[in-house]
Amino acid sequence: MITIDQSLLSPDLIQRLDNLHSEITKFRQEGELDQLSKEKLRDYFRTQHIFHSAGIEGNRLTLQETMLVLKEGVTISEKSIQDSIEVKNLGIAFDFFYELAQEGTPISENYIKQLHQLVVGNDPYLNAGNYRNVGVVITGSEHTPPEPFEVPFKMQELMDWLNENFDEENPIVLAAVAHHEMAKIHPFADGNGRTARLLLNLILLKKGYPICSIKRTERPRYYEAMSEADSGNYHQIIEMVAESSAELFAVYVRIREETNRKTQFAKKWGNKDIENRLRKEKGRFEIWQNRMNQIKLEFRQFANLLSENLETYSATFYEYPPLTFETFQELVEQGSANNTFFFSIRFYQRETKKIVQTFLFRFFRDHNKFGIDNPIVPLELNCFNPETKNFLVIERFTWADRIQLRAFYFNQSNDLVIRKYNRSTKTINEEINLNLYKVAETFFDDVLANVLGV
Repeated sequence: MITIDQSLLSPDLIQRLDNLHSEITKFRQEGELDQLSKEKLRDYFRTQHIFHSAGIEGNRLTLQETMLVLKEGVTISEKSIQDSIEVKNLGIAFDFFYELAQEGTPISENYIKQLHQLVVGNDPYLNAGNYRNVGVVITGSEHTPPEPFEVPFKMQELMDWLNENFDEENPIVLAAVAHHEMAKIHPFADGNGRTARLLLNLILLKKGYPICSIKRTERPRYYEAMSEADSGNYHQIIEMVAESSAELFAVYVRIREETNRKTQFAKKWGNKDIENRLRKEKGRFEIWQNRMNQIKLEFRQFANLLSENLETYSATFYEYPPLTFETFQELVEQGSANNTFFFSIRFYQRETKKIVQTFLFRFFRDHNKFGIDNPIVPLELNCFNPETKNFLVIERFTWADRIQLRAFYFNQSNDLVIRKYNRSTKTINEEINLNLYKVAETFFDDVLANVLGV
């Protein structure tokens, strides 16, 4: 039976899943995109999914060649005929799975067999749409798939688990785990990876989520994540699916925001000089974003160096999708917005692989600290609280005085201001234009010596 050990999922991953679910729910409640936008997005995602899914299995067609094969039905003469056939088959399978996603019927073995039949096409040696009758090995994996006689039972177990948990489990978790388990069973002689990734996206679409296109360039990380999941640790594969789905969801958001942007600015500024004002605001945002990225770079470099040199613990750095211009505007005006996580740093115990502490930097303006009308956008330090299962500002922890750093922000003169806790006076002080290297170094010193006890 499939079981998911929640203790192996990092707090920031769980928080990201919750955030993404809230954002997608809100997006859907605001109404559908116009029909033309939906058709363009479907074609875009179709090409991206097929290009990357086929590429993971070794297909050598470029993105442009993939697009040409799908749109024109041609065969690329300079490449293997099989590469073009694979893309054409995946195009047909994608269209079928997209139709399935609109139906209200549960996912079944029959659907998966039909998808497989379309994926591998008419090759008589691949027994399209039928479970394998021979033993197989997975190249590059230590996992041995079940014997042929076990496959129908394993697939039935998978379908039972999927449909029992369909309305209970987070869609990203559900899709990532089901996709892995199918690949682990390896029910067909060939085409298992491509079919499993279609199953993944069938689940996501049925749950109202954007699809997931794991990139061909991420193949080593993808295989490593699948290998980890073989032993019951689903963290990496869930994280990959979450990242990809969030990335494609951002495309939906961007399309809607672009549709509304001029209207919003017209209401805010009037009809005069809309484009000039918009250009000026975006220029300000880009300068601010570049300066914030310098902070992120310093912390990432320190985390990477520590991972190479620490013995008891390892530090891993995670970067969230960049803020949109619209989110920045909302932060300036209101102090808070959705999707404002910037980066997080997890500390693992190497021996147990358990996460012992997770720090998160996010954009948020506390009106009690900065006032309601102050337009600054602070980057504040948070930490995961295992009791409340969410991230809290660092001051909320009993051991907060062990860490000096509190927040960063750029003031009206564009000076970098660092908010720090002074252990002697037990007050929060602000210092201007400190060396970022020293700030990051002090933060990691405080965590390692005063929190982890290294």
